Amino acid sequence: MEPGLRADRPVAGVPQGSLLGPLLYLIYTADLPTLANSTTATFADDAAILTVHEDPTMAAQRLQMHLNKIQSWLKTWRMKANEAKSVQVTFTLNKICPPVKLNNDHLPQADEVKYLGIHIDRRLTWRKHITTKRKQLDLKLRNL
Repeated sequence: MEPGLRADRPVAGVPQGSLLGPLLYLIYTADLPTLANSTTATFADDAAILTVHEDPTMAAQRLQMHLNKIQSWLKTWRMKANEAKSVQVTFTLNKICPPVKLNNDHLPQADEVKYLGIHIDRRLTWRKHITTKRKQLDLKLRNL
């Protein structure tokens, strides 16, 4: 038995970087729950759930309803969400949505999030993203 593996738990998965890995993951997650009043954005194993409503409480209720369905789906398929990488961001100028839960833990509320390499702030100014990209370009320019 390899170190770190437990005999009482079945081992599942595909080798990192395998050719079939992305296709098998897409097949495995094809039935990820969706709702009519929310949008699910997925890329590989990253997911974002978006809800829109002028009333922040209603937006949070819609988001919580979707998270509850995803939580049930995760349990059915014996998968776990990485709560440490999960945050709730309210994109607005003044109001904040009530907190939502995933696996009975409140998701931390943040003023910005990094999704697929893009830094998105709650006011959609793109300031953090532009600053980060300028620093990356400055480093590359110095290396030239």
